[in-house]
Amino acid sequence: MRAPLPLSTRVGFTGVAGGIGCSVAAGLAASVLARRRDHRVLAVNASPSSRSLLWHAGLTSPATSTPAHEVERRAARHSSEATAGLALTPGGLHCLDLHADGTPVRDARWWEAVAPAGRFFDFVVTDWGVRDPATVGSVVSASTVVCVVTAADRASVQAGVDLAHAVDDPAVRVLLAVVDASGTRRPATGDLVRLLPVPAVELPRDRAHGAARPVPGARLRASTNLAALRLAAALVGAATPRAGGLPVRGAAPRGRSAGVEVSAPVGPPPDPTPTPQPPAGAQPPARARRERAA
Repeated sequence: MRAPLPLSTRVGFTGVAGGIGCSVAAGLAASVLARRRDHRVLAVNASPSSRSLLWHAGLTSPATSTPAHEVERRAARHSSEATAGLALTPGGLHCLDLHADGTPVRDARWWEAVAPAGRFFDFVVTDWGVRDPATVGSVVSASTVVCVVTAADRASVQAGVDLAHAVDDPAVRVLLAVVDASGTRRPATGDLVRLLPVPAVELPRDRAHGAARPVPGARLRASTNLAALRLAAALVGAATPRAGGLPVRGAAPRGRSAGVEVSAPVGPPPDPTPTPQPPAGAQPPARARRERAA
């Protein structure tokens, strides 16, 4: 969870349908990252949801920004300028609402208002709302990690896997958040999630998400907080650079490769010098000495 990252990580949350808990998942993950990470975390709402990720993260005040603050953030050279005009939750999460005025948000708006100062934040978590394979491209271009949110049923999970496969960028990691927003999860859902071709984290239903005001993490169910930790850890893991590099030309494989066990040789290496063979018809030296003695 606290693993250092060399660059700012941009996480894009998108749902396969409305009302399945995309903003819940994004708000929980952003809150955990802000509390557990050592550097600043920014949450951005680009979704028309009435209860955005900012609300679920605990923000009760408006998160709008004036044009003057936006200009200051675009030209930021210090962290104090990068956070100008941003709202702050009790848990230390910086917030920006691109959908505060109720008008549709252009995808390009994110690049204008968020991207210039994004490098000053350890994580930038954006809720993009509902997307499909035809419109997910804008989310991919603005993200290092994409989290596809689905409901806890087979049809929704299938739609989530299809949307994950539409992320046609090898540099962008994808994972699923399976949210039981309606409380209809079946026991077989756990087996389904474990067998998915995409990494996935389940989030249980919590009645506190339907309260009139944001509920602090301490009042959420223990299973909800544990799932939020797992989701945030999965995001950090997806953003962590993988060890290793280019293979050495001519090097022998080691360990498992494509399911085949490669065992190391036992004993000293064989002598590469070929053993001389006697000419055809010649007798072995010991037999020749016996015949001469007789």
